[in-house]
Amino acid sequence: MKYRHSLYVALLFIFLVPAQAWSQKTMVTNTIAAEIDNLAIKNGIKFKATGLTVSEAYLFFDDESLVPENNKVTLNQNVNLLLIIEEGWNMPGGRVYPGSKQVLKLNTGVEILNSEELFAAFDETGVSPEDARYITLNAVITELKDKKNYVIVNFRVWDKKGSGEITGSYKLYVK
Repeated sequence: MKYRHSLYVALLFIFLVPAQAWSQKTMVTNTIAAEIDNLAIKNGIKFKATGLTVSEAYLFFDDESLVPENNKVTLNQNVNLLLIIEEGWNMPGGRVYPGSKQVLKLNTGVEILNSEELFAAFDETGVSPEDARYITLNAVITELKDKKNYVIVNFRVWDKKGSGEITGSYKLYVK
């Protein structure tokens, strides 16, 4: 059944940027920072944060340029969601244990991707608080038969050692 849905949309790739890259200042360059308002939530991203404080949330491409506000992208173009989390992580032993998951659906309600837990590799070791400040999730639309459709990306980020959680969504449209 799920293979039939892949005829409509095939999403090749969804991943989490490795922890060591999260804290790199290249993720939020001066160019991007200059284009983002203070406490910015861009690209129609809607979310609810409980116990974690998000100061910025926006979409950008791999070349670090911002996704236009209309969220129109081309096929096979990596779209990165960046959540900048200022505070709220529980830090046993000075480490953060984040969890993350994404579910992608067509606007018709057809589920096209349901990711595994994206931070499972860090269950034993955790990550540094500096690395956990920048959470980046990636989605790529590889095929869309009817460009009148759009993709809804639902995401969840949570603290595995605490009660903090962020749930939200945004839409992607293909040019």
